[in-house]
Amino acid sequence: MRCTWGLAPWLVYGQLEPDCNPLHADCPAKKAWPEPNYYIDFTKQTGPPKDWTIANNEVVNFTPKGAEFTYGKRGDAPNMWTDFYMLGGRYDVELQIAPGQGVISSAVLWSDIQDEIDWEFSGNQHGEKPFPPPDGKWTVETNIFAQGKMWDGAATYQKDAYKPTTQFHTYSVEWDEDHMNWYVDNHIVRNVKASNTPSGFIFPQSPMKLQLGVWGGGDPENNYWTIQWAGGEIDFKNVPYTMYIRSVNEWKDFWYRKDSRRLQLSVFSAEDH
Repeated sequence: MRCTWGLAPWLVYGQLEPDCNPLHADCPAKKAWPEPNYYIDFTKQTGPPKDWTIANNEVVNFTPKGAEFTYGKRGDAPNMWTDFYMLGGRYDVELQIAPGQGVISSAVLWSDIQDEIDWEFSGNQHGEKPFPPPDGKWTVETNIFAQGKMWDGAATYQKDAYKPTTQFHTYSVEWDEDHMNWYVDNHIVRNVKASNTPSGFIFPQSPMKLQLGVWGGGDPENNYWTIQWAGGEIDFKNVPYTMYIRSVNEWKDFWYRKDSRRLQLSVFSAEDH
């Protein structure tokens, strides 16, 4: 189980909560990025960039080191997301995760029907021992959610990040209607094929936006399993804990027409297939 965030400024346990879920309502069209590529260097920003939204009542600072997402006290969940959607393609996020027991850093693709393709990082590698690992290679997590549901094996843990709280790495997802690949520094670490999607689940096929942020998975008021997954209760004696993001680079997949500027979501439930 994991805890994460949606468009609302509060935390929602178990799954993301969109403003409008087109499986259940007639939702307005969503903005699509009109160009084949999107790139932003956060080290060159002095304030919130125009194509991103910062969660209400949260703070993301922009410095020469990049975008800073700081967990400084209970309840902090600094996060921001693109105001446009992409259907397939690849995204690269150059980041240094936040240290701290029970502190979660995330780079999440998610859609209004609660499809997700995730990178999630615990500041003490989810409590795995020995810690820190003697070889410097940390265990990190990748997730898939299909309309808010996760099948067995949709979350995996791999030793793929070298000293991620003190070094920047590029974490990537490549996604189309046939497969998903996850990369660390352009080295593939996981592959999932649509043809292997278990019965009763739909391979993610809806337009997604990118959301970045930090939150307190180990907050003592969370449920036991969330705290254990996060790596234990947060050590508040050593706050603050900060994640840094230098840049984001995204490329469209062929699912988009190059001249597309607005996109109407078209989705199907598992029962339709």
